[in-house]
Amino acid sequence: KCPGSARLEADLPDSTSEFAAEGTVAHDIAEYCLLNGTDAATRVGQEVSADGFSYVVNEDMAASIQQYVDYVRDLDGKHLIERRVAYSEWVPGGFGTADAIVLNGTVMTVADLKFGRGVRVEAENNPQAMCYALGALNDYGFLYDIDEVRIAIVQPRLDHVSEWTISAE
Repeated sequence: KCPGSARLEADLPDSTSEFAAEGTVAHDIAEYCLLNGTDAATRVGQEVSADGFSYVVNEDMAASIQQYVDYVRDLDGKHLIERRVAYSEWVPGGFGTADAIVLNGTVMTVADLKFGRGVRVEAENNPQAMCYALGALNDYGFLYDIDEVRIAIVQPRLDHVSEWTISAE
């Protein structure tokens, strides 16, 4: 929201936290499951690392990841998993990775896994999700006659799914 802050942060070193790294691990496992037709439970007991942190996948972590995997699997349509989207037409230099884009007729769903236990995130007017949806529309809108965009935020550790449907216009 503040271009000046982006410029100020440009020279700061990249750093992460154990919580962000755990989210990366969850996304990696979810991506693997969605692309390979497996369930997260198959990873229980395995050690997985991200950004200098290591985690042993336990039953709680696997069950939480599976909630997101099941949500995405239950969406009808063409599934695109962990796709980079650019929205620099609206936000200079803007890009990100959409966790899941599902194209079904005139409806496009952009689903986002939030693995944290802290802040509850809503789909309605969510700036990040709306930017990802713009990028996905830009990338796939010419292939599909998309009328509606559904944004979904899945937070399994808070037992929370938020959905918001808006016009593609």
